[in-house]
Amino acid sequence: MKKGSNIKHWDCELRHAFLSIPEAELNALFKEIHHTCKEMDFTYERQGKYDVINLLPLPLVASRAQVKYLHRTCLLIKEALSKLIDLYLEYPEVREVLPLTDEEDAWVRDTWTSEHRKTRGIWSRLDFHFDIYHPNWKDTITFFEDNSVAVGGNHYVPTAEEVITGIVLPRLKKIDKNIILKKNDDIRTLLLHEILHQADVLGKKESLHVAFAEDKTLTSGITEFPSLAEFYNRKFGRKVDMRIYMIDPRELYLKGDEVYYKKHRIDIIYRDFELVELFKMGKGRHVKAIKTAFKRNQVISSIAGELDHKSCWEVLRDERFSSVFNMLRSAGILRHIPWTKIIRDIRTDSPNGENVELLNYIRKNKDSLILKPNRGYGGYGIVIGKDTTQQHWDEMIDRGCVEYGKWIVQEYRKVSTKTFPILDENGDIVFEEFYTVYGLAGTPEGVGILGRASKKKVVNVAQKGGIVAVLRG
Repeated sequence: MKKGSNIKHWDCELRHAFLSIPEAELNALFKEIHHTCKEMDFTYERQGKYDVINLLPLPLVASRAQVKYLHRTCLLIKEALSKLIDLYLEYPEVREVLPLTDEEDAWVRDTWTSEHRKTRGIWSRLDFHFDIYHPNWKDTITFFEDNSVAVGGNHYVPTAEEVITGIVLPRLKKIDKNIILKKNDDIRTLLLHEILHQADVLGKKESLHVAFAEDKTLTSGITEFPSLAEFYNRKFGRKVDMRIYMIDPRELYLKGDEVYYKKHRIDIIYRDFELVELFKMGKGRHVKAIKTAFKRNQVISSIAGELDHKSCWEVLRDERFSSVFNMLRSAGILRHIPWTKIIRDIRTDSPNGENVELLNYIRKNKDSLILKPNRGYGGYGIVIGKDTTQQHWDEMIDRGCVEYGKWIVQEYRKVSTKTFPILDENGDIVFEEFYTVYGLAGTPEGVGILGRASKKKVVNVAQKGGIVAVLRG
């Protein structure tokens, strides 16, 4: 791309170069992408079966200005979110909006200490939408939710970028030498920075032993952990004197006052389980070991990660909690956080700032709203108001009132589409529209970007959506 040209031209330039490739070579290209993804464990498990995730062949391109703005915004939102646990412990109003079970609440109070504030402690992904090629792209940014436990994308994102830059870009550059694109910061390296930072604060200077802990009995979900552990052991193990172990949480135990896996002392636990999932694993010596690790700040994400409810946006937008509200308002970020409320019988502010009776407002304005499970993931249970009947909408509101704290209503903001080439059922190459959303994993050292695409308005890999590489122009 010529210097000074507008980023919106990337869409046309990439498509033009792609269509200039001979058809026979394009068909071979699709097969090579699929085969490489399978070899690199670019997969999702469904009931014990491993499906190769659909990786779209053309990337989306973010400008330097976009990456810089998104990185800054990501860090500021994460800073605001890091204050939620102290607000939760201090204010009953926050506990009302971020409800935990009695058992979860007890763990938070038993394990959270002032020492936790010395580390960043949370590895998260902020899910958002923006129209990447829109001339006023800042005005299109909407952050849907925070994910700070069992974060997906750590292996998928760099793998997608590697496949596209290694297989597709060389062919495009033969046609257009101005197509020069770069990978984003490697999410795996950013996560490693968080692990090493945590270990340094804890005084772990050498022979770092890290447990990647997930429930090994599950037969559905992301399949990234083994690939991630293998990558660290192969690339960084000797450099930083670190060893990663793939474990089930039930394999941990206390030996004296140290946490162990088999004969190995564990310094850091990177967890792929929430507390509610841990409680379902039953009682055993692992429970005491994990609770001890939480209290000693040896877990990423820390206990504060349990507050990644979608309703956390309601707290961030509430003027009563000035420590987070003023920070985001002064930075101009509140506009990117949609109006969000736990469904309940209260008077509150509307998206326009009017004082309204919440339930009545939700019923009358379904076409501009969306309902979501507060703590769900995978895109399941989402109801888009304008795409459902009034009867179903009212039924879901009633359900939200009965199941207090489990459902939120959120301002609906349109998700844009982008056109990508795919193979149809006959093996012909056609261009189709896909809804596109993104995820940010940011640290002070850098930011990684997950791109997701689907023909459905609810875009999620769990619902057989695809992944699109987001590269830097």
